[in-house]
Amino acid sequence: MLKTILNSAAFKPTSMFLAVTFFFMSVTIPMNAETVVVTAGTPVHLELTDNIDGNKVKQGQTIDFRVISDVIIDGKKVISAGSMAKGQVVDRKKSTLLGIPGEVQVAIKHVIATDGTMIHLSGSSLSDEGDSRLVVSLVVTFFCLFGFLIKGGKAQIPSGTTLQAYVASNTQLNVQ
Repeated sequence: MLKTILNSAAFKPTSMFLAVTFFFMSVTIPMNAETVVVTAGTPVHLELTDNIDGNKVKQGQTIDFRVISDVIIDGKKVISAGSMAKGQVVDRKKSTLLGIPGEVQVAIKHVIATDGTMIHLSGSSLSDEGDSRLVVSLVVTFFCLFGFLIKGGKAQIPSGTTLQAYVASNTQLNVQ
């Protein structure tokens, strides 16, 4: 029975018609969408969501930020407060023996607009360097051979740290 239906002359045109119909029924067209251009250099205020420990993060690791305030262009909200932005650890060094401090640097990468468009950000990064204990380590080593075991301070950036990033290039959005 199924073989007869599949081999019938009307099966292919009917199935194509139904597939095209379902496709066009699933596409939604925003009725009052307006094109807005977010210009390069537009500020976006961000806040770090989690602590960053330079001894625990890895280079290339993604870091989450939260948008602090709405970004409004021509009276339209293009980026909502509370939206997530992403950064990336671009440099990281663990604190080591001989009092050498740790370092961590995070670059801001992008944020998602209200219409789902990814907006690339630039111009801002977070960084920290731990305390250097090199001198203490050398002095203690001079008097007692175990001073080289003193580690430098680790780099840490606390959650809630705020920064201002900027839109990297003109970006067109469809907003309501």
